[in-house]
Amino acid sequence: MQLVEYGGDIAVGAMGIILSIAMLMVMTVIAINMAAQPIISFNFGGKNFIRVKETLVISLIAATIISVIGFLAGELFPRAIIKLFNTDDSQLLEIGVKGLRIFLLALPLVGFQIITGNYFQSTGKAGLAALISLLRQVIVLLPVLLILPKYYGLEGVWFAGPIADTISAFVTFFFLLREMRKLNAQIAVYN
Repeated sequence: MQLVEYGGDIAVGAMGIILSIAMLMVMTVIAINMAAQPIISFNFGGKNFIRVKETLVISLIAATIISVIGFLAGELFPRAIIKLFNTDDSQLLEIGVKGLRIFLLALPLVGFQIITGNYFQSTGKAGLAALISLLRQVIVLLPVLLILPKYYGLEGVWFAGPIADTISAFVTFFFLLREMRKLNAQIAVYN
């Protein structure tokens, strides 16, 4: 509704393209997530906390690298990427390029959030996993999406995603640090 109000049908079309591009980038991180989950769960249950930590760290690094590559591609080649979806409408191209560059600003922070949420789910902390997932997609995003466009118009809609991702990244990082301390303590006891 915010896109329609502040940018019209062209902005809705641009957001459709942007979300498709973002989903293609995030799907790779989700694949890492799916591969890591049984390894983390099995080893956590077996109290092999060294392997749990190794899997978590490797997953975090891989997800961050993929997220950074996606961010760089979106920032360096937005016109070419948008043209993959639309070659006819110059207005859609211009709005899409600007929207893509803004919307992907916090993409490097998304990979580690997805992996961290998965880690908590894999280790039986479903409530924390749900909080992390809902934080960036609902709890922070919706208020920001309702407030920013009133002051910044269409740019406020584009910036809502990166702002929500950044805020939730700080919260996720806090929980991840706390969990890493606990994991290190468990390694000291069991291994």
